[in-house]
Amino acid sequence: MGVQLSQVNIRGCAGRFRRIALTRNSIIGALVIYALLFLALGPWSRWAIPLPFLDKPVDPTRQTNEAPMPPLSERVPCYGPRGQFLSRSPDDALHEVTLNITYPVPLTGSYEALGLDQTWMTPDGRYGPYGFGEHNATTYNRSRVDWDRIDWGKLQNECFDRNAHRFPESATGFDDMVKQSRLTTRNETQLPYVRRWHEFKATRRTAIVVRAWRGYDYKAEDMHSLRSLIVETSLRTGGEYQVILLVDMKDHNQTIYRSEEGYEAALIDAGVPPELRSIAVMWDDSLLETWYPDIYEHRTMWQVYQPMQILALHYPEFDHFWQVELDMRFTGDAGRYLGRLSDFARNEPRKQALERSTYQHMQAKIGSYDKFFSAVDAANNGSAYIWGPLRQPEIEPIGPEPPVPLAKDDDFKWGVGHDADVIVTSMCNNASAATYWVFHGWLGGFKAGEDTVRFFCPPAITRTSRTLLLAIHQGQLEQGLRVPSEATPPSFALYHGLKLSFPQMPVYWHKKNDDKVAEGWWKGGPANGNNGVGPVDMHHPPGEGLTFWWGSFWPRVIVDAWEGRELKEDREFPWILHKADDGQVYIPNLMLHPMKHNKNADE
Repeated sequence: MGVQLSQVNIRGCAGRFRRIALTRNSIIGALVIYALLFLALGPWSRWAIPLPFLDKPVDPTRQTNEAPMPPLSERVPCYGPRGQFLSRSPDDALHEVTLNITYPVPLTGSYEALGLDQTWMTPDGRYGPYGFGEHNATTYNRSRVDWDRIDWGKLQNECFDRNAHRFPESATGFDDMVKQSRLTTRNETQLPYVRRWHEFKATRRTAIVVRAWRGYDYKAEDMHSLRSLIVETSLRTGGEYQVILLVDMKDHNQTIYRSEEGYEAALIDAGVPPELRSIAVMWDDSLLETWYPDIYEHRTMWQVYQPMQILALHYPEFDHFWQVELDMRFTGDAGRYLGRLSDFARNEPRKQALERSTYQHMQAKIGSYDKFFSAVDAANNGSAYIWGPLRQPEIEPIGPEPPVPLAKDDDFKWGVGHDADVIVTSMCNNASAATYWVFHGWLGGFKAGEDTVRFFCPPAITRTSRTLLLAIHQGQLEQGLRVPSEATPPSFALYHGLKLSFPQMPVYWHKKNDDKVAEGWWKGGPANGNNGVGPVDMHHPPGEGLTFWWGSFWPRVIVDAWEGRELKEDREFPWILHKADDGQVYIPNLMLHPMKHNKNADE
């Protein structure tokens, strides 16, 4: 009897406990406690149990890990400057050749890893279609073009129209800038001050923005380069690119945007050649001052991306924006070269992308890119310095959440097939470790001050997404957040959890087999790194003898020797060029920078 009463009491207590535990208030209280712990510790906490009824609603301001976009359909041929389809016009064709010699091995980077063509070209083979040599009536064997009558804006738009079916409906042509400039000061704009990534659909188009300035002296070699860039990136790709000339008007004191006549007069005053006027977008510091009043410094040296941010705000029909310089040269097909960089970045995983960008891939030291990739992974013990956003209290990230809680659990699949939000063209550096960096103390709006984690990847020749540029714009406009030019896209991309990539293109040194300089850049490689993120010793040899650097002398020497000009006594014939028995000089497929004017270079 006693046992039965005990069992009854136990069952009664258990029943009362269930009734209490299942009351609405008790359930709500438990859920509140769980939710608070969930938010405090994050959704990737090991104890977090996936409860379907607790799933947070999709945040429209946060990207998701959507499936990669399919390739575009086959390109439709476009007309070139000679009025013929480029695919059927021998006079518009490049003359690329392969030579029965060993291709020069770069100091850093790799042709194989990026899938770059190992071709050679003479000056005529490279720039003959764009006017090189046309002053010589006896040797120029192509039909001539009246370049002043060419309208590059019209040609690019016609090409896009022929290929419009390949692109999403959100893709459009580009305005004739003389007839309609969209740029406006903040007090005159009819646009929202802030525009966010999720307000726009993908267009599958990229703007190539060439920076110029009022009073620039356009030499023949500049025009050859600009024409080649337009034809090879825009016209030969069926409108996948749009070349824009972004002109800094500097001290121009007249209203630029009030009328078509005023705009055209300003273009003439700026010295923009007639063939480029329909693609020229003008700006000045006063425009930047109205949009970013809390950032006292707008000069290019400090804030080179502000005009790009304003451009993305007013011209959001491009998914990505390449920023390039007038003193860059592509010695091979520019469209194919940039396409290979884009393909590499798209196919690169997010995991350890930052870490790989902080080391140089040097084939002479480590071999193939796969071996370099593995060495970076080993230096990081399979993990990553950043997994998701690099958290800053001032930033609300917009990038997607990682698919797994820990980087070690990812098998280098996350991000593969997705375009990078920033493609950098040189090695990145941790500002915290690079105390010698001239811009180290210049930043603002961040509570941590100089302790704010920043990465800089000079020079400021990058491809940035509309998503990233609009996010930077918002941070600068609303919060006054600022870091120096060369740190802006990489740092903000990391803060927001967006994809960064450094396709390590081939770069040469002016002395062949210079082991001392090679060792000075290698510094032991990833195995001798700083916890997997960059070398312990941030110092490196001067870069003045590189084919791609912000202050190098060698690109000018290379082009002068290639085009047959006499070199100064202290300059040797560049070893990467090949001089054939017939006197023809061939150059490998490169991206050169900077290629400063030579008064003897003009025709």
